[in-house]
Amino acid sequence: MAMSATAIRFADEERDWIQSYADLLGESFSEFVRESALERVEAAVDVQAYREAIAEDDGGRLSMDEVMRMAVMAE
Repeated sequence: MAMSATAIRFADEERDWIQSYADLLGESFSEFVRESALERVEAAVDVQAYREAIAEDDGGRLSMDEVMRMAVMAE
């Protein structure tokens, strides 16, 4: 995957704080910030998918036995 550079401005204290934590994790500053941003976007996508699933919920429920039967039949 191709990557491009992006400038993000942090106050010196913020950058030092982030760098200290990235160091603790053994990650570079860029790696930590990139992964953190992607995790936040992924969480937002998950929340949206959850909201859509709730909106489409018809109230029907399956017992664990029914789910297990369906899983065995699908194999």
